[in-house]
This record gives sequence, C-alpha cells and structure tokens, in this order.
Amino acid sequence: MRLRAVAAILVLFSVIWGAPYCVAAPDYSVFKSRPRLYFNKSRLAELRSLKDEKPYSDFLRIIRKRGRGLVGNRAPANLLRFNDEALRRPADGLVDLAFYHLIKGDPSAFATVQDLLRTFATSPRWASNEDIGAAHSLFALSLVYDWFYADLSPALRLMVRDAIVDHAEILDEIIRTKRLWWAQSRGLLQNHNYVNAGALAVAGIALYGEERKAVKWLKTAAANFAQVASLLSPDGASHEGIGYWSYGTLWLLNYYMAMAPAQGLAIVKTSGFLSNTARFRLYASLPGFQYNVDFADSPMVDFYGPGAVLRCLAGIFKDGHAQWLAAEVERKRRMSTVLWQDYIWYDPKVKAQGPQDLPLHEWFGNLGILLTRSSWQDNASLVFFKCGPPQGFHALARGVYPGSHIHPDAGHFGLWLGKRSLVNDDGFLLKKFSINHNIPVFNKIGQLGEGTAVFQLYDYKKGKGATPKPCFVSGDGYQAVEAELAGYYPASVRPKSWKRAIVVINGEDLFVRDRIIPTGKSSIFYPIHIYRKAGLVRAAGEGKICIER
Repeated sequence: MRLRAVAAILVLFSVIWGAPYCVAAPDYSVFKSRPRLYFNKSRLAELRSLKDEKPYSDFLRIIRKRGRGLVGNRAPANLLRFNDEALRRPADGLVDLAFYHLIKGDPSAFATVQDLLRTFATSPRWASNEDIGAAHSLFALSLVYDWFYADLSPALRLMVRDAIVDHAEILDEIIRTKRLWWAQSRGLLQNHNYVNAGALAVAGIALYGEERKAVKWLKTAAANFAQVASLLSPDGASHEGIGYWSYGTLWLLNYYMAMAPAQGLAIVKTSGFLSNTARFRLYASLPGFQYNVDFADSPMVDFYGPGAVLRCLAGIFKDGHAQWLAAEVERKRRMSTVLWQDYIWYDPKVKAQGPQDLPLHEWFGNLGILLTRSSWQDNASLVFFKCGPPQGFHALARGVYPGSHIHPDAGHFGLWLGKRSLVNDDGFLLKKFSINHNIPVFNKIGQLGEGTAVFQLYDYKKGKGATPKPCFVSGDGYQAVEAELAGYYPASVRPKSWKRAIVVINGEDLFVRDRIIPTGKSSIFYPIHIYRKAGLVRAAGEGKICIER
C-alpha cells in the first residue's frame, strides 16, 4: 500500500510538471463595442492625438505612400488577374489607406477604400479562395468592417459582411478537415498557416455578436495556434530564414494582439520563441544593419518590416535592443519598411538601447545556428554556421516534418565583411540542391530533401539517419561547434561519418575542419562559394571553388 501511494504521488508530479502552460479560456464577450480590433474607442482617440508628433507623423506619411503604391491609381474593377501572391497587394493597400483615413481623415483615401470594398465584396473568387491571397483579403475586409462600421452605407456593410462570412467559412473548413497542406502537421511551422488561421480569427472578432459562426471560427483558430505555439523554436530562431521570419512572426503577432483583449498576453510572454526572436533578428543582422544573413528561401532583406514586429515585441518584453533595431533598420532603409502596425504597436516608454552591451555571438541550439561577429561596428566581420535539422530539434522530437522554404544545407557556413559576402551560397534558386551550399556532395548526390523547388520532406522523413545534437563551446574570444552530419544524406551515398568542426576566433578568423569516412568507393565534391552568380539554375555553382577527390 505504501508503494502504491508513492507511485501515485510520482504520477501526479509527472502530470503537473509535464503539462503545458495553461491559460484561461478566452472571454469573447469583451468584443462588444466598436472598434474592437487592435484598439478600442479610447485608444483610437489617443492614436489620433499623436498624428502630428514624430515618429507617428513619419509613420503616417509612409503608410499613405505604401497604400497608394499597392493599390495603384485606382481600385481594380475585379480580381480576375490576381493570384494568391499578387492579391496581397490590393488587400494590404486597402488596410493602409483605411488606417490612414481613420487617423488623419482623408476623403479621397476613404473613397478608394469603399471602391476596394465593393470590388472584393462582389468578387466570388479571391485568387484560389483557399490560401494567403484570400486570407489577406479576409483580414482587410474584417478590419475595415470593424473600424468603419458606422460609416459604411447599410448596403455596402451587408455586402462586406456576407463576403467575410463566405470566405471565413472556406478557411475554417480547411483548417478543421486539414484538407490542404498548410493546415496539416507539415504546415504548422509555415507562414501560410499563420496567415490563414490569423485572418480567420480576425474575421471572428469582427463579426462576434452578430454572426453565430464567429465563435466557431475563433475556436478553430485557437486550436490551430495552440499546436503552432508548442512547436515554435524555443530559442527564437527561424528555419525559414529572415524574410519569412518577418512575414510569419508578423502574423503570429497579428493573431495574438487581436486576441489580447479576450485572453491577455500570457501565451506570448511565456513563449520561448516570441521572447527570444527579437534577439535572433538582431544577431542575424549583417554589420551595418541594413541587410541580414540570407539562408533558406529568404533574401537579404525582410519581406515585411521588421520594425512592426520588433516594436511590438519591445513593448511586450520592455526590450530596448528590439526598439533600437527597429529604428536602425528603418534609418538604413529610409523608412521604406514601415507598416500600419508600427503606429499602433510603438511604445515610446521603451527606450532604445544599442547592442554594444551584448556579447558578440549567440548560439541558437534548436536549429544549430551560430552567429558571431568581430564587433557591432558597420565594418565588422560576421560568421554564420548552420548544422541542425531543417525544422529544428524541438519539432523533430515531436515528429513534425515541415517542408517548403527550408534547404538541404546542414553544415553550411557563410562569412561577411560588413555587408559584403566573402563566402556564401547561391541563394534561392528555382531548385534546391546541396551543391549550392558550402557542404560536400557524394557521387554528385546531396542531402535528403533536394531536387525540386520545394524541400522534399517525405524523402527526408523516410530516409534520414541519426542526427545527434551538435556540440557547442565558447570561451574568451572564441566559439567552436562540432556536428556529425552524415545522417542528413540518403543511405545510398551516406558516409560512415562526416564531422564538421567550426572554430571562430574574435569573430573574424574562421577555421573549418572536416573528417569524412566514406562508405566504399565514392567521389566527394566539395564546393566553397566565394561569390554569387547563380541567378538561374543553369548558372548554379559558377561562383565557387571546388575540391573533388
């Protein structure tokens, strides 16, 4: 009997300590008055009072310019020519112009807003109706419906409301049935999932209290994001690169900040990813902070922001470094990166703090990423090394294998002097091959997942070998990583062992040591890319030094 009591106590402790952090169920009843999305009536009055102060006046100027650029000289009469990617432009422009009018008061902008509403509301197809184009459109119409509820004519308001219902139902069905890839487990770490589920939640908030299906949409989105939150990289790093980091993280925050009145920010504040990801973006900045390291499918600049993301995180976590980075990137890019969210998420009480007080390196162990530099000056050198699984050890341990924007590049390294690359890869090409990175290929075959425009996750899932966690050590003025990487290759060419060790001294001296034990007789093709020339697949690898043995 005494042994049974002890066993019961152990089980109880296991349940308590093994359970995820729980928060109270959202209280949707707070969504009563309008506006209700991202600000209420009193907060709107405060935002309007700031329109002539800096940096708010600068934000508004760029928001107006961006909105006009996205929409064009006049609203499109129909949406027939837009695919999912292109449809984001008029949808985002709709929000920009609506927000500008909401704060500043611009009848011409509001006239364009109403024209866009009619076009979207009378178009039965928003691109595919089933992905990000439709989601951006649903998000835009939901915001305008809420912000201008009393200003729209009854007929136009009804048209917009019906369009929101129709398209929210489509996304809700896909998420509930997991009919499309972005709603399945392989999509849970992909920006399409965040955009589509986030837009569904915003539609639910916009129509809560007047459409009975709204609660269903909110619950569908909440269940989706509960899964997402459990899989995000706890060290804040992104497996999709900085460009898609900016897009995906913006939409995570679009969701959580919209839901904040109903559930608070406990989920955000306890998220390892969201609490660390501004730090990841800081260390992934190239010297000078105008550009960033490029890996996976992402280029050397953010797709969205990153000011809005960084300012939101700075306000939540009182992070002066994130506040500083937002302003510094904008300064270097001449404020071309400003979004309407910058205006509402900027917290002037958080004082900007430069990175000079921070260490010169950071190790992001989940993805096996080392980022280290010689100083925080514009002319510093920077080393990038990546040696973890494509989705990170955290998701891998949970059996989640995402595809799409990741590359077959375990073991790849890069070196920059200022913003100029000295050792890099061939960038995002039409097809993904290991040879486009600074890693060996065996018998002209690279790592699992290569060969097409999208990472072949099923080949990787079925064929991967053992991929132990890398060993990282650091000391005064140096960092070192050693990783066993043979398991990332298909069994047909997999070496018995490939251990790559990287040693970086003072952020500028880079030493790479490889120990390869081949399986039988095999050729080893060993590229080191010293400049990027591969604008097309046929030019892939032209800018490299190769060793073949």
